[in-house]
Amino acid sequence: MNLAWLIPVAGPTIEPLQITPKEGGAIVGRHEAADLRLPPDADKISRNHARFDFVAGRWTLTDLKSSWGTFLNGVRLSPGVAMPLSEGDLVRLTPWTMNFTTRGLPKRGLRAADDGATMSSMIRSVAPDRAAPARSLGDDLLGLLLEGAAAVHAATDEKTLADVILDAALRGTGMTHAAVLKSVDNEGRIEIVASRATGTTDAPVTFSGSLLAAASGGAVAELGGASDAPVSQSIVQMQISAALCVPLMLGQTPAAYLYLDSRGRSGRAPPPRPNASSFCLALGRMASLALANLKRIDIEMRQATLEAELNAAAVAQKWILPARTGGNGRYTYVGQSVPGQTVGGDFFDVIPLSGNRLAVALGDVSGKGIAASVLMTAAQGFLHACLVEHGDAARAVTQLNAFIHPRRQWNKFVTMWVGVFSPSPTGTTLRYVDAGHGHALLRCPDGTFASLSAGDGLPVGVMDATVYLAETIELEPGALATVMSDGILEQFGPTGAADQFDTDRVKLALSDTTGDPVARLFDAVVAHAGTTQLADDATVVMVRC
Repeated sequence: MNLAWLIPVAGPTIEPLQITPKEGGAIVGRHEAADLRLPPDADKISRNHARFDFVAGRWTLTDLKSSWGTFLNGVRLSPGVAMPLSEGDLVRLTPWTMNFTTRGLPKRGLRAADDGATMSSMIRSVAPDRAAPARSLGDDLLGLLLEGAAAVHAATDEKTLADVILDAALRGTGMTHAAVLKSVDNEGRIEIVASRATGTTDAPVTFSGSLLAAASGGAVAELGGASDAPVSQSIVQMQISAALCVPLMLGQTPAAYLYLDSRGRSGRAPPPRPNASSFCLALGRMASLALANLKRIDIEMRQATLEAELNAAAVAQKWILPARTGGNGRYTYVGQSVPGQTVGGDFFDVIPLSGNRLAVALGDVSGKGIAASVLMTAAQGFLHACLVEHGDAARAVTQLNAFIHPRRQWNKFVTMWVGVFSPSPTGTTLRYVDAGHGHALLRCPDGTFASLSAGDGLPVGVMDATVYLAETIELEPGALATVMSDGILEQFGPTGAADQFDTDRVKLALSDTTGDPVARLFDAVVAHAGTTQLADDATVVMVRC
């Protein structure tokens, strides 16, 4: 079912959240109707905070103008912009940090050792003001730190960064074992990103849960090796004489940990160098900045890739649309489609037929974005072929329904208006099918308006074996037929959704039929909206007899 999960790794205790694909996306927030409901008293969580969508085989995350922001790998997302997600991404909805995964609930990963209260009492946090100042590091450590800084900021990926950090940490601290770790969940499971050792030990590789827990607050945690300090049984078993854990931060969130210890047979590991904690504090800060930069670059590359894909799809959509103006025999048309996003779910088609006839179609796919655009493209291509073959509106829509229904997603359908204009002795015969569309008007030569919407046809794809019937109407010379999508009629103004453009404003814009009435109608919609970025796909096609 293409499920995904948010696994908490930091913050108050909550259960993992399962994300199920759905039309309109899965909302996370405090609202009682949210698909992924967080506690109603959660601090810094909006009622409808963010949305997860599964589109074209991948998950995306969109911030819904939340008051406190949605963060992906430490980068705050721009509201309303869908960001593609990758396995292992860190999603922060303050106060939670969660690991995004499509692999199911955690079964992988090591468990950090349960050290008990004795171990916890031996750990201290190394705050910046408690660490030795940089000038006391000594020339050799300062030189190593500068060398490490150059290598850290030259790293082009996270694996290279981890290797550079481990090399510098072992050289600068004199400890024997180092690893870069990631938390898998908030139950103590960890992943080893990279590890390195300079000494040998008979004990299995394991890590102190107490030390990791102490560092999860954002400060360097240190376990001293003084001979008179109480030593827990687990420390004896791990043969550890000293250990450090440095959180690598993305904003307020530990994205990984640099874990170092000195361990050896019978606890006879060499002691760490003086000022090892100060050195690691500085190294951790540099590594955090470099990691944040890598994550930022990754987010920018994802956004650039998505925009390139959407722009390519938009170009393809424009390519399959007919010319904006044209005609056949006594009929001329003007058509225009403006997507609400980069790609749209609306289409129109105009097809010259034999006998000086003209076929016109306008469709509106449920939903927006890539998924709607794919169905739109398939529907337009199939319908076009049917109309070219036989020029029968009712038969073409019936065939399209038989094609779409078994292939569509359960929540996808197409509303559609298809008509064929044919010359008659008195003017024009129009035979049309309204498949759940309902937005077509006829402006008569005397300036009055009539509906061209039958209103009782099912949208295409809703029910199998549906047979569509055509309505027939005679048009006088000078009549103007206008078909539009709901993005025109339902465009709201600056005051909100209650102030829609509606049919009366359409009629007002069409009262003057000279010049380019389609351009005039779009100008009126944009003026009403107060912006050129319309709320939904908007399409209009007009045929003049």
